[in-house]
Formats: sequence, C-alpha cells, structure tokens
Amino acid sequence: MRGNGLVRGDGRTLSDKIIDAHAVDPGETGAYREVRVDALLGHDATIALLVDEFERRGLEIWDRERVIFTNDHFSPPATIERADISNRFLRFARERDVTHLMLDRGICHQLLVESPLCAPGSLIVGADSHTVMGGGVGACATGMGSTDILYALATGRTWMQRPATVRVRFHGSLGAHCNGRDVVLELLRLLGESGARYRSLEFHDLGHVPLGQDDRFAISNMAVELGAKFGVFVPDEVTAAYCAARDGRRPDDLPAPDPGARYERTVDVDLSALTPRIARPWSPGNVVPVRDVERRPVSVAFLGSCSSGRLTDIRDAAEELDGKAVHPHVRFVVIPASVGVFQEALEAGYVATLTSAGAIFNHSSCGPCGGIDKGVLGAEDVCVSTSNRNFRGRMGHWESRTYLASARTVARAALAGHIGPDLYEAGGAREARGARG
Repeated sequence: MRGNGLVRGDGRTLSDKIIDAHAVDPGETGAYREVRVDALLGHDATIALLVDEFERRGLEIWDRERVIFTNDHFSPPATIERADISNRFLRFARERDVTHLMLDRGICHQLLVESPLCAPGSLIVGADSHTVMGGGVGACATGMGSTDILYALATGRTWMQRPATVRVRFHGSLGAHCNGRDVVLELLRLLGESGARYRSLEFHDLGHVPLGQDDRFAISNMAVELGAKFGVFVPDEVTAAYCAARDGRRPDDLPAPDPGARYERTVDVDLSALTPRIARPWSPGNVVPVRDVERRPVSVAFLGSCSSGRLTDIRDAAEELDGKAVHPHVRFVVIPASVGVFQEALEAGYVATLTSAGAIFNHSSCGPCGGIDKGVLGAEDVCVSTSNRNFRGRMGHWESRTYLASARTVARAALAGHIGPDLYEAGGAREARGARG
C-alpha cells in the first residue's frame, strides 16, 4: 500500500456529486444540507422501535414504492418475544401497503442490492449500519438511527453533511486464494477501525482483472467497520453488467467523480501482493496474514451474513470441501445471504457438495452474526466466521472467540479443525476419512 496527503483540486468527488444532485435547495452552502432520498431500507429489529412514535404522530410513509422492509433478524423467530417484535413490524408494513415487503427472503442489505432501487448514483438511507453495502453498485448508501429513519420515512428527506473523501485505488489482480473479504480486511489492518471516520471511501478499480461484483459488495459492506459514511465504488463495466443482468437493462449513464476532484488522501493497494487475511478477537481491525496467525482449534465455522453469504463465497467453500469431510470436532454453519442466492447455490450443486461434506444450511437471515439464533456461540467456542464484526460477545457468549476471514479460509479451517499458518500450505486441509462423525 502507498498513501499520500491531500489531493488538491476544485472538482467534486463521487459522493459530493450524488449529495448535490439530491439537495432540496441546490443553492444551500451550509455544512449540512437537506437531501431527498431515493430509497429507504428497514428491518424488523429496528423499524419496530419507531412504530409507536410514527403512529402517535399520525404519520404516513412518503412513498411506499421506495421503501424496502425485510424481516431478517427474526426469520423465523426463535422466541416468543422475537415473534411479537416480528409481527408488530409486519403489521405496520402491511397496514401501510409497503410495496417491497420481503417476507423471509433474506438479509436486508443483500435484498437491497438485488433491487433496482439500488442504482448507480442513488442516495439511500437504512436503519442498519451495513446499508453502506449499496456502494458496491455506485450508490451513496448509509445507515441511520431509528429517529432519523422515522423522519426520512415520513418525508423522504434527511439532513446530510458532505463527508471528506479518501480515494482508494486497487491495482493488479487478486490471487486464487483471495477475494473481496481479504481486501477489506487488509484495509482494516492498514487504516484501523477509525481510519475513515465520517469519510466517504471512494473505490477505484484500476486492476487489469477487475474485482467481481460480489467482491465489491464485501468491501463496501465492511467500509463501515473503518468508520466510513459511504463505501462507494466508481461505477464501471462490472457495475453496468450487474445492473443489466438484474434489471433487464443497462444504466443510462454511470456517475463519476470530476477529473480534478479534491481528496483528503489517496491509498493505493496492490491486489497482486495480497495474501489471505484474518482478524483476531476482538476487533475487525486486529488483522494479520493467515500465515502469521497462531494455531488454534476451532469448534464452529460460519459462512454467512450480509458481508459474505453470496454465491461466489458458497462456491469457494464448495471447491474446498468437494470430496472431503468437515472435521468431526467442527460445526460448519452456512447461511446464504438471500433465498435467491440459496436457489442459485442449489442449481449450481454447491449445496449438495457442502452438505455431503457435513455442512449445515440454515434459512437466509442474520442468524449467529448478531448472536441471534441458528448457531450462536457458547463459552468455550472458537469460531472462524465470514461475519463483519468480531466484538466480544457479539456472536454469543462473552468468553467465546471469533476470528474473521474469507469463505475459503473458513472452509479450510472447517476441514483442518483449526486455524493456523498451515491452512494455505500442503496438508493444511484434512482429506475425507468417510462420513463426518
């Protein structure tokens, strides 16, 4: 990585231009600007917090066709309390005839990027911090608290400050063992959890082999772990192809920063030099190369979450487990990010490969990522996970330990029964010895 200081210029960055395009008063020059939003994202656990106040004030949703609501935290509910929360949320959405109510269809951030509402140049707010994942297709998307979401839900507007922008340029191409998770973990190693606090991370893919769309989603999703307001890729041919496959047509135009845009700093990353990365407890920024991590037995391997539960992640794990067996001391839980991803994995044969190796598939939802259900950790558990946070107690018991890694590293750890330097050396993954016991 190389970095430099302020890149001076009079032009606007990508986030500057998107905020300006959505300004209610284009002539306003204050620090904060009122802006119109293109879409609003909410899920059961957070929208339920604003129902009473919304109804007490007699408010109405400003545009029911621009709201995406999902029940992803409690899907299906594991306790009576969570069933009541889910039902409260669903009643609220149904009574207001929300067009895009996604009932048990997956994690909200994945469903957002599967929607045409998440388009290059759009401005999106969501009641969850990982809404930033919309930046993978060139949208300025950010999370907000329930009070701010209440205002936006009723008015279609919010107040926003133009963040300073850090330009991140990717060069070269990823090696066979790395994906977007390794890239963002490397950025966390280099910059730390506050390295982009209230900044826009503007990603420029200059590699001779472009990053795949799933890689871009993984990077944008965890931009918030660096403190970023936005984690937005400059749209390009990869973006256009994704939108065309999703929406049935290519975007009319792709927004771009001005040639003389003003950046706070520039960070250059050589993807060709990157090796697999892993974050040790209890911080997403506590990152080392896998070859340098201490050897430690694991009891749980988790592949899922909005960060890394996509088709290419499941494919990578299936490649690692094909014809092999999960270590008998490891529970390997797989949760696709959406039902659509699960269906694609079924059609590709990845589900059969992984279940034959001993993996467990669960319904598309947040699950153990937030310590909710379907694989939470006990006191003695050591987990290697594709989730986006490994704070103490987040995935379960306070005494459990979580390591963050890519799907390929998680699958190798599930086979070997441990993490350690040998995962990417010959013999690091155990060959099958009959059925998993």
